[in-house]
Amino acid sequence: MENTDRMSNYLVLLKIRQTAYHRIVLFAGGLFLFAILSTTGTLLLTEWNERSVYLMAMFNVLFIVNFLMAWARLEITKENIELVNHLQIQD
Repeated sequence: MENTDRMSNYLVLLKIRQTAYHRIVLFAGGLFLFAILSTTGTLLLTEWNERSVYLMAMFNVLFIVNFLMAWARLEITKENIELVNHLQIQD
């Protein structure tokens, strides 16, 4: 009985984490999209300076890494939820 109660409490915690990670993925994706669009707009409207191009490219790479890490955390949490659901069925 106590083990099932712990599993259900952990499942609730995982679902809360899933909604938080989903929100972070949406925010990081929007930030990355905004960075790509602003970089493209800046490069189209201004003179190309080698230093600024490298700087903007570095920020775009950091934004995509942030998005991919958030997405990986979300997928791991989804798999943990599936695992806990499967373990609860087994008990």
